[in-house]
Amino acid sequence: MRFNVINKFKRPLIWTVEKARRYSLCGPPRPSKCGCPPKPGSGKVIVPPADCKPGPICYNPCVPRFHHGKDTWKKYRNFTYFVLLPLIAIQSFNALGHEPPPKGPCRDYEYMRVRTKRFPWGDGVKSFYHNEHVNHLPGECEAPPLDCD
Repeated sequence: MRFNVINKFKRPLIWTVEKARRYSLCGPPRPSKCGCPPKPGSGKVIVPPADCKPGPICYNPCVPRFHHGKDTWKKYRNFTYFVLLPLIAIQSFNALGHEPPPKGPCRDYEYMRVRTKRFPWGDGVKSFYHNEHVNHLPGECEAPPLDCD
């Protein structure tokens, strides 16, 4: 079996499988026993010997063997039950315990609440985003004081 590989000088190099794989699966590559190049087409099938068994994997400090966060779900469960849920309950009581502020006084200036035509929904006076608790309708406000300076 031959592989044609083109190098950076655009010349084809011919590699054979025998040249690329002259090693055993259980050890480092070994030099060939004879100095002659192998005949083309006489590739050997690489089969590991019967006594070749995988050995223990060496320790790699970059890849720890044991997962350090083995029980982190317990930490997050306790954090949720004992910190987050009580905070949510306290903030809910805090928010629901207050009365909304009353609608403040209103001055009706000429540039505010200008209606040139009626809105196509409801009674035509309220805008689409009208809030009864905050917004005033035209005619509800008192006229501003006259500035006679």
